[in-house]
Amino acid sequence: MNFTYNHLHFRSEDPDAAAKFYCDNFGAAITSERPLSTTKSIQLELNGKHLMTISGRAEGEDPVPGSNDPRYGLDHFGFEVDDMEEAAAHLRAHGAHFICEPWTMPSGSTVAFIEAPDHVSVEIIQRPKG
Repeated sequence: MNFTYNHLHFRSEDPDAAAKFYCDNFGAAITSERPLSTTKSIQLELNGKHLMTISGRAEGEDPVPGSNDPRYGLDHFGFEVDDMEEAAAHLRAHGAHFICEPWTMPSGSTVAFIEAPDHVSVEIIQRPKG
């Protein structure tokens, strides 16, 4: 048996705005939009690989609001960068809200957290060089 990554699925109050956020901030690209029940599904890829699916509220659903508070289950997901200062400047230029400013952990990795649409927490990490 062999498992391979397929996707993350985010439900969003505004799927178009959420997709634009990931495209503008991380260089993701919209690969398709299609109907999904009574809403739509937007597929995003990053560097030629499927990243996530974003959909809206379907008829008859009443999704609970998101939160970027620490929680059980999926707490956050992360992107690795090779230059945290450049990445942070890029994110700030696009209006990203930092939940946690860049800081260096004892391991030497530098991390930061931003809030994506629908209160999704996204970690940005730069591993030590060498």
